[in-house]
Amino acid sequence: MHLSKETIYSDWTTSKWLYKIEEVFCPQDYTSHLSISMAEFLELLKAKMVYFLSSFTEIIGTATKKAKAAMSQLILTSDKIYTYLVNISKIKFISEKSNNIRKLYLQILSIIESLLDDCEKLNEKLLRELPLTKYASFIGKGIFKNNVKIVKLKLVKASLTPDLIQVIINGMISVVQRRKVKRGELRYAYMILGRLLNIEHPTSEHVEDLLIEYDFNSPKFFNYLAKRCTDLMLQNTSLHFQMELLISMEDSLNEIPQSSSLRFKLDDESIREQLKDFYREKKGNIIQRIELRRSEILDAKLWEENEKAQINLPVPQIGFLIRLLMEQGIIPKEDIGKTFSYYAKHFRTPTTSFISADSLQKKSLDVEFSTAKKMKGHLIGMVNWINEHYNTSNYNDL
Repeated sequence: MHLSKETIYSDWTTSKWLYKIEEVFCPQDYTSHLSISMAEFLELLKAKMVYFLSSFTEIIGTATKKAKAAMSQLILTSDKIYTYLVNISKIKFISEKSNNIRKLYLQILSIIESLLDDCEKLNEKLLRELPLTKYASFIGKGIFKNNVKIVKLKLVKASLTPDLIQVIINGMISVVQRRKVKRGELRYAYMILGRLLNIEHPTSEHVEDLLIEYDFNSPKFFNYLAKRCTDLMLQNTSLHFQMELLISMEDSLNEIPQSSSLRFKLDDESIREQLKDFYREKKGNIIQRIELRRSEILDAKLWEENEKAQINLPVPQIGFLIRLLMEQGIIPKEDIGKTFSYYAKHFRTPTTSFISADSLQKKSLDVEFSTAKKMKGHLIGMVNWINEHYNTSNYNDL
């Protein structure tokens, strides 16, 4: 293959650039590699790099669909070249030739990767949604896993809660275990690792706040925080204490700043909103339980009221009647306080549902004349009723 140095690269579209790159680096015949031709093309590409880069960077500012298509095409070309390199590495070349070819492939892959990085600076939102190239994934995953090990060692030495460490490490590892990793996902994960490494004296509380601040919305992290909240609530059965705890945790959440537009799972709701919904639901449940307990108490009082026998006498007269029965030996005097408590608990008047035992006993001693007169009338009425119905008026057994 011979490339004319008079080629007008400045007039090339993005598709023409990529077509030419694939033509040079992905020939149909695996054995037709001419390292001289590839090296020549790379020299020409470097000489005309401004045209190659501008053909892509300029399109970033156009319509989103067009820009996304161009970036996806660039990633696809990189993947084709990387796959081709892997395949030809299995073919036995002369050692020197093999090394030269490999270096040329790595050069073009690096150039494409650099171009993607430049485009990402111009349109971060677009590029973070696109997948990593196979080349970037291969290079980045090994480095990333080593960084995860360093962070894990630091967190373990700081004696953080084992469950929290597990949530963080599993979350980080899950990023590079995905079949296709988005650029934004790996960039976000690197950012979190960097923030964790920069904490001088990490504590569980500090790390939790940091993860919320940078929207680490992993489902396992949410479950960890939800379980911790539930465990704290169960330490005290008081519903009002639990409500205060939830309000306090919600206030603490609101005080944590939001320092990143990125998040661990791009398509899921932020961890902040998930926690707010969780606290709101918990508070709603507590309010319902408080209302149920109030109703239970009112129902219990109503039941007690309906179980009491009604006496159509005012409290002073009831107290005086009990005293009369005591004085006549009808009711024992052995435990006066207990006796008045019994009657206060099991009897009520038409106007007084709950009679005080102390008040009842006091009124049995401090008897007003009007009370004595009324009670005498009741007793005379009882005697008259007996005489009338049982013909006892002519008998005097006294």
